[in-house]
Amino acid sequence: MIQADEILAQLDMCNSEYTFPMLDNGYVYPAGTKLTVYRDDRRWAIVIEVIGFNYRGGGHNGMSNCLHIYGNCLPYEPGIRNENFIYLTDDANNCNTFDNEEDFYLNQDCTTFTLREQILPLYHNRQLYKDAGIEIQDAQRINAFEFLRLLDALHHDKLVATETEIRERIPNNLPKIMELHNWFHPDVVNDVLPSNNETFKQIAKVLETGNINHYKPTHEPNTNWKNWPDGGTL
Repeated sequence: MIQADEILAQLDMCNSEYTFPMLDNGYVYPAGTKLTVYRDDRRWAIVIEVIGFNYRGGGHNGMSNCLHIYGNCLPYEPGIRNENFIYLTDDANNCNTFDNEEDFYLNQDCTTFTLREQILPLYHNRQLYKDAGIEIQDAQRINAFEFLRLLDALHHDKLVATETEIRERIPNNLPKIMELHNWFHPDVVNDVLPSNNETFKQIAKVLETGNINHYKPTHEPNTNWKNWPDGGTL
């Protein structure tokens, strides 16, 4: 049988090993999120996607969706691993998306880029960013993390993992029972454990019982990047 306490204990353990999502990770500018829950009578899995720009990677290597995967049916240790990073963008039409000298900024001379194998126009129009609530910091250049946040606003469905990508990492026959794009996430930097967070306590109960009505949030969602201003600022 699935036990809520065991689920929360695994999440807490991963948190202690820094493999539970920290939305104000100092090395990653957050852009978007998704949480998906899977179960049957014996097995469970939680997949938390964190879309962000890691400035240590820079350029396309920094534009990724990191899948944090937990469960009792995984052929690997729960948490994150190199194979759980999905890289989202690439150059198109022999044009460098990012500045050759500083790959943290868009190349002002480039007009297209590739998003998940689809060629799209490169977004230089600052009004698009303003309309999405993104305040551009530099008067002359657009930062890669600002660009990724706009992509999430315009193309969130292309940034999240496909069902095929998820099923490469969890059992194919494990039913999906719940999906969230926003939720109340624990402030793990300030020592709030997943087991003390309303969202994950309720999700653990959903997994234990199979009854999604146990998810009854009373807190406002906080996963939007605006709620984690320290993310990427180290």
